[in-house]
Amino acid sequence: MASRGNTRRFSSFAVATALAVALFTAGVEVNPTSAGTSTAVASTPINASASASRWTASKSSTVSHATVAPLNRMAPGDHTLSVTVDRRVRTFIVHIPPNPIVAHRALILVFHGATDTAANTINETDIEQLADENGDVVVFLQGFRNTWNEGVGNSAAALARINDVAFTLATITRMQRLESYDHARVAAVGFSNGALMVEDLGCTLSKELAVIIPVEGQIPLAVAKSCVTPHPLSVFEIHGDADAVIPYGGGPFVAVAGGTTVLSAKGSVARWAHLDGCTSGPVTSAPSSSITLTTYSRCRNGVTVTLQTIIGGQHAWPANIGELVIQALSK
Repeated sequence: MASRGNTRRFSSFAVATALAVALFTAGVEVNPTSAGTSTAVASTPINASASASRWTASKSSTVSHATVAPLNRMAPGDHTLSVTVDRRVRTFIVHIPPNPIVAHRALILVFHGATDTAANTINETDIEQLADENGDVVVFLQGFRNTWNEGVGNSAAALARINDVAFTLATITRMQRLESYDHARVAAVGFSNGALMVEDLGCTLSKELAVIIPVEGQIPLAVAKSCVTPHPLSVFEIHGDADAVIPYGGGPFVAVAGGTTVLSAKGSVARWAHLDGCTSGPVTSAPSSSITLTTYSRCRNGVTVTLQTIIGGQHAWPANIGELVIQALSK
């Protein structure tokens, strides 16, 4: 479902329990030896259980990751790492910028669309390039059979009951031990099925994230009804009004990831504005002939909720998605 076009979150108990994965350790760690290369090394696993899923709070997920070690700077370039969640090895690609570490650099988590991959998304977007300019760390997560379990759909990951919330949390925990970054500046950006995954992460992992950036995938109706955000987070939604796969106006859709029912683009940001306690908006503006912005402000903890509508936009990553991610992080 991912292509490059001209235009590119369950009770408080479950959230607290999910954070217990910070105690887990891994059977395999990838040790970067030089830019763009990685070597696998063994470590001693310590297992623990945690429930880390909004879609089934009773599900126990065992997550393994690296033993505690001194924080080391990874070599610049791309590195493939893994974590074990529910006895299943999951992988992700970490991109380290080439320049010296900058203060308050962000961690950007990227979720590909259904049928796509983490590796392809690197080439389909300009996220790495913009992250290099700003000194940010990027993680491209790989979905199960190239799909995500966003909690309500019928994707391969959903049918296999894959716990992608636990996978995301395990990835964040691993990165906390490997690289220095501002833990208050973690962004999750996703496209299509990945966007729906990011919407769910906004509900399930709000304490871990600063901003979510769903692209061409509004919040599913079932998620919107059950979503709770004890920790407000900013939302920057990006949708094309001519999307023929996931309708801008909302409703049911059928796609390769199984489909579900989503709110309209404007309904999606209105729901997030309500969850974030925003008291001002919506305010609409048109910075260009091809873009309109719908903005909510005066929200809890100073967060903002924004919808960028791409006039005539199709089901594709915006060509300037990297720039938009950096923009969202700066709000």
